[in-house]
Formats: sequence, C-alpha cells, structure tokens
Amino acid sequence: MKNQASTFRPFSVAGFALLLIASVAFNVLGQSANPAGISTTETDRIVRAFTTKETQFRNALNQYSFKRDALIQTIGMGGQVTGEYHRVSNFTFDDSGNRFEKISYFPMSTMVEVSVTAADIEDLGGINPFALDPSKVDKYNFRYVGKEKIDELNLYVFDVSPKVMPEAKNIKERLFLGRVWVDDQDLLIVKTRGKGVPETKNNKFPIVETYREQIDGRYWFPTYSYADEELIFDNGGSLHIRMKVKYSDFAPARATLKVTEIGEDEGGTAGEAKPIEGGLLNSKALTLPQPKLSEEAKRQKQSGKIRVRVLIDENGKVVSAVAQNGPAVLREIAQEAAKQATFAPTKQDGIIVRVTGELVYDIRN
Repeated sequence: MKNQASTFRPFSVAGFALLLIASVAFNVLGQSANPAGISTTETDRIVRAFTTKETQFRNALNQYSFKRDALIQTIGMGGQVTGEYHRVSNFTFDDSGNRFEKISYFPMSTMVEVSVTAADIEDLGGINPFALDPSKVDKYNFRYVGKEKIDELNLYVFDVSPKVMPEAKNIKERLFLGRVWVDDQDLLIVKTRGKGVPETKNNKFPIVETYREQIDGRYWFPTYSYADEELIFDNGGSLHIRMKVKYSDFAPARATLKVTEIGEDEGGTAGEAKPIEGGLLNSKALTLPQPKLSEEAKRQKQSGKIRVRVLIDENGKVVSAVAQNGPAVLREIAQEAAKQATFAPTKQDGIIVRVTGELVYDIRN
C-alpha cells in the first residue's frame, strides 16, 4: 500500500497476504505453561495433525473456483466512510496452481489516505487465503491455552507466535501472530484471528478475524474475513481501517491461466468475438433515461458524476451495467438507468457486433 500524501501514514495491504484470511478471538500471547489436561506429547500430535491438514486444504483449494468480494474502507470521525476500495472477482486455478481471475466489479478507488498496489492485489487472498503457511510451520511456537465450544463444535485453542520475529526491513516475509481454533474430532482449523508481522514504524497491520465453513462435506475453507481497527503509528498518527472479504460459490473447477476484465466474454458463447470498445456512449444512445433519485440518495444528499461500464448486445440492448465510481446509493441508481438505455445495432466489417463502453451520469440532489 503506497502513501498518497505526506500528511498521511501508509497502510500496507501487502500485510493482508496472510491477513485476509485470519479469524475470531485474539488474546495477548505470553501465558506460561499449557493448562492441565493435555500433555506436551498430545499437544504436539494435535499441532502436527492440523498443520498437515492445512497443506491438504491449500492443495484442495487449487481445484476449486470461488467468488471473492473484497471491500476495504478508511473511516473518519463519527464513523463515516472517507474512502473505499472495492473489488469483486471470480477465481479458479490451472493445474499448476496459477490464479485465474475474472473481475466483475471494480470501481475507481476513493481512498485518499492510502492506495492499493498491484502487489497488494496479488496478496488479497486469491491463492493463499490461510493464516498459517504449512511450509513455515517450523518457524512457529504453538501454545495450547484451553478448550472452547462454539455452536456444536468442541474446539482446542492455540496461540501462535513466530519463534523468531522477522526483521522489520525484511517486510516481504510475513508470519502470523494470533490464535487458532481446532476442531477436537477432525483436528482441523475452523477459525483464526491474528495479524501479519513484522510491522515497522510506518507500516501497521490490523487484527483480522476469519470464519471457515465446510465445503462439500470435506474441506474447511475460509468464507468471511473482517477487520475494524484504528492503527496507531510510532509518530502518534492514526488511521482507521475497516475490511470485509467474503468468499462464496465454491465449486470444483479446472481452468487455463487467464484474466478478463469487466465486459469481456459476457453474454457470449465459446468462440464468440470480444465486444468492440465504444468509448463514451452517451451521444450514441437512442434512449437514455436519467437516474431517478431514491429516498436514500435524497436523504444522504449525494451528488456527483457516475461512470457506468456497459455491455451492449447485437440488438442494441444493455445486458450488463457496472458503476465504476461514486457512493453506493448513486452507483445503484446509475446502473438501473443504464440498463434502460437503448442503442442502434453496431456493425463492424458488415457484421453486427457487441459493444462495450461507458455512460456518464451527472446526478444532482
């Protein structure tokens, strides 16, 4: 995450590499011996079991497609949202575990204090959405702290900390500091809560909670992550960050490596040509209904220019409309208006083709 202005302090979403999937109930580490009832030998057995299954789950995830909805916000005084980064994608993997991403919703970021880099996106939970990297298990201390029952599950609880804290200058090596909950029957992690380390004076990371759910009756995959924390920097500055990441629509899948953007291959069949780029389409519309202010938009007194990315089929009908910027209440009404627009069929080399482009609405309250 790069700093946007010298008056702000950088917040690194690169730390989300391990964070995006960390989960529920973090206590201060450092209690002494294991509670009575479990021997050191038994503790070691449990740790070996659940870390082995983490490897299996990571490998299994490489065989599944899923949807990720990632929302990161900066929060100002009084709890209002001051900036937002929102990206919705569908993921699958090739046989080598390479990520395949199709972006379905990605408006322009309105975050001023910080910016999300390409490297941050690579770490945003696409391939490695587990708190613990099984290949680095020998770098951790695991300390049993007791049992807990959540819903119908009886869980072992372990605090996890690096044996040696990575040097702050080696920020690329991210380790997990936090707590994990392990089912006492199947010996697998069902939730975690923690943060990425190391931190520096200018890079602080939030504590992230993650919940897992059983998929296909076999695997416990992360399905929801949440963080809401004011990060305090060494110079006294602070930044309030809120993050919500949802994972859904898990399904066994195989795929070849590919990334497509909004509008590409939508509404078509295999082998169908990509839509041509039409640019700004307002002047080309036969009918262009204007957005109707909702009661919520009126209440919030929101105004602004909203860009909507549209896909137009061979009949001149809008089949996809995704707002690219602006407050949620304005995006919604702009999208609805865009879907009602109509166009004359477009020909290229004598063939009627699909068109993608933008409609811009100046919404005033």
